[in-house]
Amino acid sequence: MNEQTVRVKVPAVPDGADVHRSWRRALTGLDERAEGDAAVLGPEVGHGAVVETAPGTLLLVVDQHVTGWGEAYSTGRPYPLMDAAVGLHLVQGDGTLKALWARHFKTARGAFGAAGLGQLRKHLAAHPPAGELLLEVVDPGPGRPNFRAAPCRWCAEVLQKGHGVLVGRGEAAQVGHRRECPAVPAKAGTYCARCGKSVAPGSARLVVVREGLGRREVQHVGRCEEHLSFEEYEERAAQRRAAEEEQRTEERAAAEKRARRSAAAAEKRRLAGEAKERAARAAAEATRARVEALAVLEETGRQELFDKGLNSSGERMRLVEVAAVLEDGEPAVWWEVEAYGGGVEDDDRGGRYFLLEDARDEYRRHEYQPEQYRPRRRPQVGAVPCPPDGAEHCDHCGTTSAPGGWMSAALGLACDGDCYTAMADARGAHARLYHGAP
Repeated sequence: MNEQTVRVKVPAVPDGADVHRSWRRALTGLDERAEGDAAVLGPEVGHGAVVETAPGTLLLVVDQHVTGWGEAYSTGRPYPLMDAAVGLHLVQGDGTLKALWARHFKTARGAFGAAGLGQLRKHLAAHPPAGELLLEVVDPGPGRPNFRAAPCRWCAEVLQKGHGVLVGRGEAAQVGHRRECPAVPAKAGTYCARCGKSVAPGSARLVVVREGLGRREVQHVGRCEEHLSFEEYEERAAQRRAAEEEQRTEERAAAEKRARRSAAAAEKRRLAGEAKERAARAAAEATRARVEALAVLEETGRQELFDKGLNSSGERMRLVEVAAVLEDGEPAVWWEVEAYGGGVEDDDRGGRYFLLEDARDEYRRHEYQPEQYRPRRRPQVGAVPCPPDGAEHCDHCGTTSAPGGWMSAALGLACDGDCYTAMADARGAHARLYHGAP
């Protein structure tokens, strides 16, 4: 708040008064060429508003009441008859209002006749305005409700009925936002109208300033000194991007180093594995040569490692570890894969291996082979004579023996599952041949 101003609350419209036809003005002078309330000069303020103004400002308060209804001579339409309660107040240094003059007029037209304007003229002479009027609206108060859709007088945004407030009276009345007009983010690099500093992204708004005919200007959000200039923002952003790029470079270098170390370790493990495999194969070949050249002096152990079935005929396969002492007195170990059971004789599957991995590969190569389903062959229907009447027989194959009992198919007796399935939706072959159409 300016040191030369005080904060004042404008009187509200009392109950019973017409809120749309009552008004308040900061009185600055009179237009001697005009008549009625058109002669009153000064900015209008909303009822119940809080304003900042200089001590000594004259505040004119007019409250109008509907006293009856008249009929227009030309159109015959009714119109309200109004009275007017007029009061003139002086703003004090402590922010209070001092009543200078008040009068209740029977008609609103008479309130600004010779008597009313004479009182205003007298008090203006006693309390002349000191230079340009200082007036800033802090809180617009309830104001006069808007009853029509119209553009805001400041920002041109269309306000719907019931939104915003009315400013002015009669045909000259305009609509305005109740408080500030909506602001939009200001473009980065433009300049703040308050401090002149270029604005950083997101730090300022393009606001509507309600002065004169209104204007739009860029203003920092909050205190200007708390924000960076656009150049400072760009410099810090560049530093931040450089730091982030440096960090990414270091992370990429560290990742590449870890990848090289991992690849080197993998290569080392691969070479070690190959060397180990070569050594194992060399040892296996040496054992093979000894076993083939020397006789077995004593078999010291035989351990069955794996065993599995190969088919439903009882054929099986096993992997056995054999430990023995050769005639040179040194031990030897080998593995044998052999098929057995199910009448297997002189089977060439499997064999003797001197490396366990080779023996396992041979053992895994042979899988269980389930026996393929072969439907039971039945005698030809024509070769089976029709049993005597009264004997139970299968209407599909003609047999009279059913060890599991007879099954009732859709169109006759069935001796087993195959015949039952064959007769699910048609007559059996025996019935078609020997019993004709039903």
